[in-house]
Amino acid sequence: MADNILASVRYIVKDPTTPPDEKGYILHYAAPPGFPQNNFKIEPYKNIKMHDLRRSPLSYSENGMRIANINSEGMNPELFDDDAWIESVYLPELHRSLCKALGAKDITIFDWMLRKRAVSFPQRNKGEENEDQAQPSLSAHIDYTTGELDGRLEQYFGGDKEKVKKSRYQVINIWKPLTGPCRDFPMAYLDPRSVDREKDLYVVDEVFPTVANEVFQVHYNPDHKWYWVPDQLDCEIAIFQAYDSEKGQELAVPHCSFDLGARGSGIPRQSIEVRAFVFY
Repeated sequence: MADNILASVRYIVKDPTTPPDEKGYILHYAAPPGFPQNNFKIEPYKNIKMHDLRRSPLSYSENGMRIANINSEGMNPELFDDDAWIESVYLPELHRSLCKALGAKDITIFDWMLRKRAVSFPQRNKGEENEDQAQPSLSAHIDYTTGELDGRLEQYFGGDKEKVKKSRYQVINIWKPLTGPCRDFPMAYLDPRSVDREKDLYVVDEVFPTVANEVFQVHYNPDHKWYWVPDQLDCEIAIFQAYDSEKGQELAVPHCSFDLGARGSGIPRQSIEVRAFVFY
């Protein structure tokens, strides 16, 4: 498979009927009759060049992303269906890999999610396998705003929040396929150095029945530089930043999945993503 390819990336497009002072939102439940499910659109932009992250000059310290290895021997995909196994086997192994790769003193994992693509995705056929599973996320986004992360500090560290804020830490995402090489809806990563933070990032509330999360969706910019990991293996983890206590969100990496189209092959993608605080 070619290392550098052209692909479609989905970006946010603000609905012209939305008042300029109205905050972006999307409801993750059935909206009341007559109430819009969201107040923006997601549109595909074609012929976006995807560069090979393995061969790129990018670095974790300057661009917020890197690839590392994890010992995935014996980690068969079906084992990930057991939450207890993930907690007792996968996450400790990931902890070791991250400490080694990043030179971290400690890591606090606070969230993880399995995604299993339904065959009909991005359409959804009722009753098919994996209908209820989380699906690949197709729009370019950053999982947290700075304000959202401050709330997460309170949520996860409580009374120790101020002590944590005095230390050097990062908030990161870690992504890997359960099988490889991954040729079905792989991940793409946007070099934060190519992002105009004032013009490109759009604050959106993702609203669930009991909670709302504040995220960034991303507007198209022709200066954007995208990267991917061709044929990523199950023993490879992609690590990318969401926040740094010294740099803020300067190196927060927008990301999304994308369709390889005719170049794609293999079983529908199964993957695990993990979010963590990294302490130095």
